[in-house]
Amino acid sequence: MEYKTVALVLNAPEIKTEIAESAIVAADGGFRHVKGKKVLALIGDFDTLCDIPEGVDIVRFPVEKNSTDGELALDYIKSLGAEKAVIYGGFGGKPEHVIGNLNLLAYADSLNMRAEILDGDTRAFFTRHTLEINCETGDSVSVFPFGGSAVVARSESLYYPLENLLLEPQKSRGISNRATSDKVLLEVSSGAITVIVRRG
Repeated sequence: MEYKTVALVLNAPEIKTEIAESAIVAADGGFRHVKGKKVLALIGDFDTLCDIPEGVDIVRFPVEKNSTDGELALDYIKSLGAEKAVIYGGFGGKPEHVIGNLNLLAYADSLNMRAEILDGDTRAFFTRHTLEINCETGDSVSVFPFGGSAVVARSESLYYPLENLLLEPQKSRGISNRATSDKVLLEVSSGAITVIVRRG
């Protein structure tokens, strides 16, 4: 069975948003946030989750490996034929894990799959091309270059319009813009960007 959108639940201190998707994949300790829900698979090295549940498809990997549980879970989600992954629990953990979780967005893109991180009032996205974001007027919109410099060719519905703007990784240009309507558009002509949207 194929699923267009699949939720990926990571091992975070808490999940701040109700999981809306009916198809769920949990990465290791992320399973504790989805107890009582139907889970397609539980994936990881299980260095966090002590009690392995029954009745769930278990995909186990060695602790010493070259991929995170989140990356392996995205591989599994792609194998389901999914077009998009909604990632829960991407923020709030250790700083190095948060950075790694943001990188999951680029990894999903490399698999030809869309992805977003959804965590309470904060969402994150990745694009090499065009990105349209549903939001609320006044939301904070921060744009970061990913993996090197990037050029935002144009934007729509931002307080500070972006037009042929070069974003460099060593500078903070692009942080804390504001949405002026309920839909923001960003068009990238070179490189790639990570976008963080925060309510209010």
